[in-house]
Amino acid sequence: MIRTWFARSCLCVCFVAISTVNLPAADVFERHAAPLVKRLAESGEAVKLVTMQDASKIKPLAPTIGSPCFVAKTDEGSYAKVLVSWGLKKGKNTEKPMPVLLIERYVVYRGDRLDLTSATGKDVMLFPGFAFNLDIGQVVPEGQGGDIIFTADGELIPADHVKLVVLNGSQLPPADKAARRDPQDHEGVVGEDFTGTWKLNADGRWLGELDLKVTDGGKATGSFTSEESKNSYEVTGQLGSTPHNVKLEVFLANTQLSVDGFLWTKDKSQMAGTVTMTGRKFGFVATRVAGE
Repeated sequence: MIRTWFARSCLCVCFVAISTVNLPAADVFERHAAPLVKRLAESGEAVKLVTMQDASKIKPLAPTIGSPCFVAKTDEGSYAKVLVSWGLKKGKNTEKPMPVLLIERYVVYRGDRLDLTSATGKDVMLFPGFAFNLDIGQVVPEGQGGDIIFTADGELIPADHVKLVVLNGSQLPPADKAARRDPQDHEGVVGEDFTGTWKLNADGRWLGELDLKVTDGGKATGSFTSEESKNSYEVTGQLGSTPHNVKLEVFLANTQLSVDGFLWTKDKSQMAGTVTMTGRKFGFVATRVAGE
């Protein structure tokens, strides 16, 4: 296993990168969405290099993420978040172990379309003398278009015209009042009970997180983030004919997904119904995500 080569004091770097903890819902790394990543990369203080010792002093995003995080602006104007781990690997022809870097997770957002990603991935090993091109998500030889470079001394450095910023702990804004309201504190269902983050699975085809806000007037707005591509799509809609029914439109890249959902009226933690695309109807289920 790759991970056995790494010390337990591994780091998560956010240029941006992602942690390797498997959670039932999006973790804090994933919740650092494109607009926040862009703002942090633009306004943060750039670093010239990061060593294993430096990384061990960086506060991680959350207790469930054991590595520090960095954000970056690439030479092509994209914005990235990255989690990385340092370690040592014994070479075949030498007793002295060499430093290695594991890019645990990374997500790169297009500078011209923050709702779209140009590259995503996880568990990419970087050896000394190689670099990683964030825009295309590929390991490249040093000097061949890489955005971050790993040196023989175990240093992680940004290439020219690349800005790398360390995140010292989570930079998520505090939850607003609507996000903290408890749908269980009252009988019956009101429109605002739909408000929150939902882990959605539509026929096993469309998986991701649905961030939804429904006002007391019945208007629904939000976004859907694909689990596979990390692309984010606009969501609009309104309450249906009954208080526990909501009708949504998800505006995907080349088509539209219509959602007809029903909130469970007892514990209000589940939603189910149908989605329709190009005249074909499928079933979906969604589970409310508890706050981090």
